[in-house]
Amino acid sequence: MLAFLKKLFLPKIPNAALAWQQAGNKTGSAYWLFAAPVHLVLQRDSFSLAEPTPLPLEKDEIDALTSAFNQHFKQDNMQFFWHENTWFLSLQHNPRIETTVPERAINKDIAIFLPTGEGAIKWATFQNELQMLLFEHPINQAREAKRLPAINSIWCYGGGQIETKRHAN
Repeated sequence: MLAFLKKLFLPKIPNAALAWQQAGNKTGSAYWLFAAPVHLVLQRDSFSLAEPTPLPLEKDEIDALTSAFNQHFKQDNMQFFWHENTWFLSLQHNPRIETTVPERAINKDIAIFLPTGEGAIKWATFQNELQMLLFEHPINQAREAKRLPAINSIWCYGGGQIETKRHAN
């Protein structure tokens, strides 16, 4: 009953694999997520998601961060792609998480909006590693010097996979 009510009243989460394919790209057998660059704000005892979400980025920031992410996570078979102002994350396998669109978490304690499911603990480890990479990246030092919010996390959501049917000859 609860699952039915969630489907009825919660907005439908977009499917990153379908969006990637509709943009004219091949999805292969990969699992796709949207990967929004965000700024998390430390509150007294929690973090909240700041606006705007996703953060607007300059081309040099996009290129540098995409390169850094892809180099760092290559061994994990993860790859980031930038297409028409959106980051996509391609994974070799379904991470077994349920996600929330970032708009639902803006200016709220993010704890209840973080990924859940069978793979949530492993996903949290990935998120922590990603946040450490962002913390040390020169792009954020440059953003802070310009009084722009640091990109201190990536909000992944909208996971999906395009089923490819195999035909026997």
